[in-house]
Amino acid sequence: MIHLKNIKNQLPNEMNAIFSELNVLKCLRQTSICKQKGYSPAIIFTFLFSLVFKGKTLNQVLSGREADQYMKKDTVYRLMNDPHNNWRSFLLRFSASVIEKIHRLTDPSTHLRTLVLDDSTLYRNRSQKVPGLARLWDHALQKGYKGYRMLTLGFSDGYSFIPIDFGLLSGKNQVNQKQAESDQRTSGAKRFKEAQRSMPDVAIEMVQRALDQGVYASHVLMDKWFTSPKMIDRLHDLGIHTLGMAKNGKTQYFYQRRLYKLSELYQKSIKEYCQEAIISSIIVQPSSGKTPVKIVFVKNRNNQSAWLALMTDDLTLSSQEIVKTYSVRWDIETFFKVSKSLLHLSQETQTRNYQALICHTTIVFTRYILLSWQQRCANDERTLGGLFYELADQIKELDWSVALLELMDILQAVSEKASHKLQDFIESQLQLWIDTLPNYIKAYLPNLVCET
Repeated sequence: MIHLKNIKNQLPNEMNAIFSELNVLKCLRQTSICKQKGYSPAIIFTFLFSLVFKGKTLNQVLSGREADQYMKKDTVYRLMNDPHNNWRSFLLRFSASVIEKIHRLTDPSTHLRTLVLDDSTLYRNRSQKVPGLARLWDHALQKGYKGYRMLTLGFSDGYSFIPIDFGLLSGKNQVNQKQAESDQRTSGAKRFKEAQRSMPDVAIEMVQRALDQGVYASHVLMDKWFTSPKMIDRLHDLGIHTLGMAKNGKTQYFYQRRLYKLSELYQKSIKEYCQEAIISSIIVQPSSGKTPVKIVFVKNRNNQSAWLALMTDDLTLSSQEIVKTYSVRWDIETFFKVSKSLLHLSQETQTRNYQALICHTTIVFTRYILLSWQQRCANDERTLGGLFYELADQIKELDWSVALLELMDILQAVSEKASHKLQDFIESQLQLWIDTLPNYIKAYLPNLVCET
């Protein structure tokens, strides 16, 4: 077990440098996640983080042939089950620090900075005794399941997605109504109370916490389940714009002093021919809201005869900018797919403790953040260093004709200081090079020929 106490031995070589660069364990210490005795939280957290790279579940590692090299199950579950550990604070602190690094790689005038809000299914079909477990409906697969609704808030700039906060929400048809914690003052008990609340209320609080943590974004992107005039008003009061898919339901809007439904506004909207996907747009006032909105009607790829409506309270955006910004929302769908299929969100642990589920989900989100940062560093040339980026800017600003003239001045300066024999050699080689230049370059640089 000696090698286990060395944190670096638990991680793949590729992860060691990123773990240190992003100060993962420093954020863990600042959150005051601790244990009374035995292995430190840093060692256990790193061990749980590295499970996905071993290709095994927690039970397989601690019950396999090499089980004597690791800590016992009770040691791990004591940390995961402890209701005093504030995993939300850790994830907020850590994600905000990574987003700050990403901000340095983005140009605010050309890049998007958005918050993305969505929910996904968290299956626990084999569970019976997990507190708050409920029977819910999967709208994507059109079937029922046992588990939770995983409400997630993330940040995206169009290139990288960083999960910021989440909540495991229950439902009305609960399988187990047992309280998760006896002490209602703990962080675990507060998370369990949150699971019984409505999804829009929890979503508003998530956005508020992200803004308070210093995460800067211009818009909150959401699908039609969340988008409503009341939701837009509540986010507008927080100082952030909303952009989402509008429901074609009973909601009415004021246009030219009359009330219309969304389908009727489609006939009144102004046609646009600037982009093939955009049909028309209109600015209206929701009857159940206080903030005017702009609605852009776009073609439905799945049904050419149908349309979809995008709604935002940011009236300064053009229709093209609205469509471009909303397309960033797909990043969170990719995040859900990767977390479940590759990062073992649902399969790695079979715990019956609600707080342990919160801990496990936080670790999976941490894995995604590190992989997202690693991908960004591999694809973004600006991560190679400030000197490289400054030189790249200078090269872009330097005209090629000016560069040739400066090269000629250098050669002439060297030639003047050389001996007559070397000077004749330089001039002859330079003249041969000039004679081989294309005519269009000689036309741009007439002084080059004259000086020689």
